[in-house]
Amino acid sequence: MFRKIAEGNVFVNCEKNASGPRTAILDDGSIVCTFMLNSYSGANDFVPMITYSKDGTEWTDAKEVWPTLVGKESLFGSVRKGTDGKYSISGQVFPIACEGENFWSDEVKGMKENSVFLSICDDAKEFPLPEKVDLPYYGSAEQPGGLLTEKDKITMIYAPYPTIEKREEVDNGCIVVLCSTDGGKNFTAKKIGSIEADSQYAESWITRLSDGRLMISTWQTASENSSQYFISDDDGETFQGPFAQDFRGQSTGISAWHEGSVLIAYNQRKYDTVGVWLAMEKFSEDGKAQLLENEPVWEASTGTRSGTSGNFSQWTDFSFGEPSVSVLPDDSLLVTFWYRQDGMKGIRYVRLVRE
Repeated sequence: MFRKIAEGNVFVNCEKNASGPRTAILDDGSIVCTFMLNSYSGANDFVPMITYSKDGTEWTDAKEVWPTLVGKESLFGSVRKGTDGKYSISGQVFPIACEGENFWSDEVKGMKENSVFLSICDDAKEFPLPEKVDLPYYGSAEQPGGLLTEKDKITMIYAPYPTIEKREEVDNGCIVVLCSTDGGKNFTAKKIGSIEADSQYAESWITRLSDGRLMISTWQTASENSSQYFISDDDGETFQGPFAQDFRGQSTGISAWHEGSVLIAYNQRKYDTVGVWLAMEKFSEDGKAQLLENEPVWEASTGTRSGTSGNFSQWTDFSFGEPSVSVLPDDSLLVTFWYRQDGMKGIRYVRLVRE
């Protein structure tokens, strides 16, 4: 089981929306956290922010990652530390046509045409201006999980979404895997998890497990078996899956842990205790998941601000979301997520130990 040892705020702002908090551990054991601010849910004016902490309880004043891009480009990105020791921020970038526009359309259930981006550095202190990567297939990209950087390879995944512009048909029943072996200058692309039925992947993450396999976690918004995963035992040449998880939730953030296990933070808005949950699992040789832990680590007063169903179609009404989990040097766990309730908007953290 998990025991809570600390809880508090990373950031609080009662005017703008905060979203997408992710953390990475620096070489000295301190923590970097990135998140986004925008005017309201759906607004196309994301500004990546960054803050630091020595132990996950006290945080520095947040500042813009790229001040010169504020108001010029709308960027939603996530910080990660790779197995090569490099730090990256990667995600999706939208052009801004005019102030006050939306990046999302309920009518098409999709986004403005966009591209993905990456920025890599050695120390997580100064990130260079982001480099854009054009999408290999027509669509818009939902890329919340950042980069997996390794010694000889960079891997990025995204979920294709319909576009507001509707210039072409979009194959959104798949996940796209992008790989680069030249430091991000060029990427090869392939599709995995293709489904012909009603399908839309979201919140897809990729990590390298300690046993060497690759694991992708995703939220299949069109399926009752919403939490799903893929496994690769041939370094990403092929992926088994999608497989349904033994739990049902929304939005997942993952982190590799000991002996081939993985930690999965996810939202629960429809079943059991409403709030942020944390699961831990391992995988057999044939890719079957063994669920070792699964319990709530933060309880919300309500799943949505207006009391709606909590389905994906109500995402602009959610009262919390986008959890992520990191393993600290002392093996305690840091879960972060955004929340909007009780008159407050911000980024919350929960620190846990496994007993």
